[in-house]
Amino acid sequence: MAKRLEYLAMDISADYINHFKSQYNSSHTGSWCSAFEVLVAKAWQSRTRAAGFEEDSIVHLCFAMNARPLLHASLPRAGAGFYGNCYYIMRVSAPAGKVAGSTIPEVVKIIKDGKRRMPSEFGRWATGEAGADGGVDPYQITSDYRTLLVSDWTRLGFAEVDYGWGPPAHVVPLTNLDYIATCILVKPWAHKPGARLITQCVTPDRIAAFHEGMLDMN
Repeated sequence: MAKRLEYLAMDISADYINHFKSQYNSSHTGSWCSAFEVLVAKAWQSRTRAAGFEEDSIVHLCFAMNARPLLHASLPRAGAGFYGNCYYIMRVSAPAGKVAGSTIPEVVKIIKDGKRRMPSEFGRWATGEAGADGGVDPYQITSDYRTLLVSDWTRLGFAEVDYGWGPPAHVVPLTNLDYIATCILVKPWAHKPGARLITQCVTPDRIAAFHEGMLDMN
């Protein structure tokens, strides 16, 4: 039976993001991480802790990655141009105990390691190899409570649309799928640095624990 998940919106300051980016940079010399990776890592960890999964239970994080360069490489005669949405749903998995017990830089590294697999996984999917071994279609939306679907709306251009009276103060998605665990990163209120997270990822009895986890900057 599907679980009903609670809605929560959070404004995230630029200082909050930079705090965790600095943690990652200091522990991974010569490397860097994005605000998306930091916020997704924090949300994934906070949700995993709040949900109380068994330590050996495998939890999943799914997000879209740009596959256009890979598509052009596999179809060189296609040339430049617009071919619709060219993205691949990347799935990153780890034991709940590891996600819950790691530092944020360590969770970011789990995500980065998953992102590095995208070219090979996309290549296998494009040639029909993926799924031949019984694997799950990456584009199949799941209501499995162990899976968190994340999306980045900050570069879609919705917040810059102007119909004559200025850009919108805020843009948020509307959804009634309260049984699919989601976390969406959108632009903050106009002229305010940082980000805003729109989440619907834990049951009502766990929302306070999730919120407290997100506020914890240790």
